[in-house]
Amino acid sequence: MSISKDEASAALSQIEAARGRVWEAKAYSHASPFLILWGVVWLGADLVTQFEPRWYWTWPVGVGLGAVASLVVGYATSRITTPKGQRGAAWRNVALWLVIMGFITGLFLVLPPVGGRVIHSIFGLLSGAVYAAMGLWLGWRLTALGVGLAALTLAGFFLVGSWYAAFMGLVCGGALILGGLWMRKL
Repeated sequence: MSISKDEASAALSQIEAARGRVWEAKAYSHASPFLILWGVVWLGADLVTQFEPRWYWTWPVGVGLGAVASLVVGYATSRITTPKGQRGAAWRNVALWLVIMGFITGLFLVLPPVGGRVIHSIFGLLSGAVYAAMGLWLGWRLTALGVGLAALTLAGFFLVGSWYAAFMGLVCGGALILGGLWMRKL
C-alpha cells in the first residue's frame, strides 16, 4: 500500500501536533507540584499574617521552607523525568530564580516600598508576570493563571480593605493550588 505525498504530509502534521500536546502535558505535570507548594505557602503565610500580624516573620520562614521544598521536589522530579544526559541543565532553573530574587532586591533598594501591602502586591504582580511568561513557552494555562493572579492582586490592592491579607491568601494562594491541581489532571 502506498500513500500520497499529501497523506504523508498530513500524517506528519498530526504526529507533530500530538508530540506538542504531549510536551505541553509533561510541562504542566512538572509545574503542578510547584504551583501547589507555593499556593500553600502563600495561603498559610497570608492567613497567619491576617489573624496574627505580630508574626511578621511567617513570610520569610514560609519562603525559606518553600525554597528548600522546591529544590527537593525539583531534584526528585528531575531524576524521574529528565534523561541522564540533560540533568546538568537544572542549574538554569536555579539561576533563573536567583536572577529574579536579585531583581526584587535591587527593586526594593532603588524604590523602597512604603508598606506591607505594597510589598505584598509587588510580589503578587511579579508572580503573575513570571507565570504568564513561563506560559508563553510551556502552555496557555500557565499564562492564564499568571494573568489571573496579577488581576486578583490588583483587585485586592484597590478594592479590599482590612482583609487584604486573607483575600490574597485565599484568592491568590488558592488560585495557585487550584491551578496546580488543574494541571496535574491533564
